[in-house]
Amino acid sequence: MADEIKEALTRLAEPVLPRPDPYHRLLVRVRRRRQRRMAVAGVVGLAAVAAVLPVFGAAGPPGADDAAASPPPAIGTYQPASRIDKPMVRRLLDSPTRGNLAGDETLIADIKRQYRAARDQLLIDPALDEVKVLLAHDAPGARAVVVAFLNDSHAALRHGLGAAGASVPELLKKTGTPDEPQPLEPYVFLGRQSPVAGLYVATLAVGLAPAGCRAETSADGRIQPDGTVTRSWRAVSGDGFVVRGAGQVTERWRFTCDGVLRYAGPGGGGLGAVRPVGKAPSVSTTGAPGSGDATFAAAAVHELQGMLESQGLTGSVPQVIWSGRLPGWVSGSTAAVLVRSCSTAGGCAALLVANADSPRQPGSVSPVDYVTVATGQPDLIAVQVRGATPGVLVVGPEPGVRAELLDGTGRTIASGRLEAGAGAIRADPRQVSKIRILDRDGRILRTEATPSLSAGSSQIGEPAVWAW
Repeated sequence: MADEIKEALTRLAEPVLPRPDPYHRLLVRVRRRRQRRMAVAGVVGLAAVAAVLPVFGAAGPPGADDAAASPPPAIGTYQPASRIDKPMVRRLLDSPTRGNLAGDETLIADIKRQYRAARDQLLIDPALDEVKVLLAHDAPGARAVVVAFLNDSHAALRHGLGAAGASVPELLKKTGTPDEPQPLEPYVFLGRQSPVAGLYVATLAVGLAPAGCRAETSADGRIQPDGTVTRSWRAVSGDGFVVRGAGQVTERWRFTCDGVLRYAGPGGGGLGAVRPVGKAPSVSTTGAPGSGDATFAAAAVHELQGMLESQGLTGSVPQVIWSGRLPGWVSGSTAAVLVRSCSTAGGCAALLVANADSPRQPGSVSPVDYVTVATGQPDLIAVQVRGATPGVLVVGPEPGVRAELLDGTGRTIASGRLEAGAGAIRADPRQVSKIRILDRDGRILRTEATPSLSAGSSQIGEPAVWAW
């Protein structure tokens, strides 16, 4: 349901912008599937109650300034309120107003008065007789408010995103309603994207947790050779909220309440990835093993760049290290491209993007098969190959002509040939603990652990934490 809400709001938000190119739409669909696995439980709760940015991208930039207001409902129509059934939800609702406008008593009173008067427009149950402003904040170029309607046992939330200094009537015009009641959660993630210099850029990201929670951000994550991530954290607020404006949302956030880590993940719950408005420029595949479409490769490069930015990870500009077609035992002899970005600490992030068939003509593309991510080292990357028959794609040092996959006991469970250092091997990736690369004379060139394979991770280095 959340996806349908977000897609409908997307169509309302920027009707005059060109649609993204087919390669971008291809990756958008995969990003949605990946994010549903990671964070759907968190985002559906409150982020879908208005025109907000869907987590890790959509086909267009929702939350823009020309978003239409919800049509007024029939008199007496309202949405059933959600029960306040979690202590942390109660704590959020009992929190005082946060944000840099919280001290403007006249403005806060006006927000309460006008939102109360607009309860019919916002489909609010008249039994919710109390109105509270949970957040009122001005960021560069934007104003955000989060308003709760509640009584002793039930509540509903609405939020509005407007231009900087927007009046309360203007904020009301930007306050949407969901298609159906949403469960209450003890947090709010919301934001918007806008087109800037040919890119969709997150121009506002908001994270709101109960008062007293510690909010921290990090933008200097470095992948280590063993696939772990080291980073430093900066305290933003001891009062449970983060608001970021344009150019500030390529971060990882975390919220800690009473010593318990409640959230750790992409800033804004998944805002911050910067994506092309139109067709991404082609990327050279010269020097990479295999052969493939340069435009498809460009889409993969931009996808990995967006993933790194949304996680607050630093690294080199992503490069294509392999492109071509996966073997016939992979469904549809899939066309694929593998891209990599390495940190100064010596670890790398890799992204394999595959679709069922190569584009047959400019502008055409078939449905996406999958994307997978992994960590590795500059001269050795191994990533899962999905399908009816699972496997591992290995890209290693070019003198290597054979790869062996080892389990946790050191036993070889599969092996295969490498062409120009690259090859796909049939094996269950979850059983693979190490990879051994051999040269033409059978000498061992490299033996490396593969934690991202055995873990079956769909994220780079660090898992998301949702523990509310």
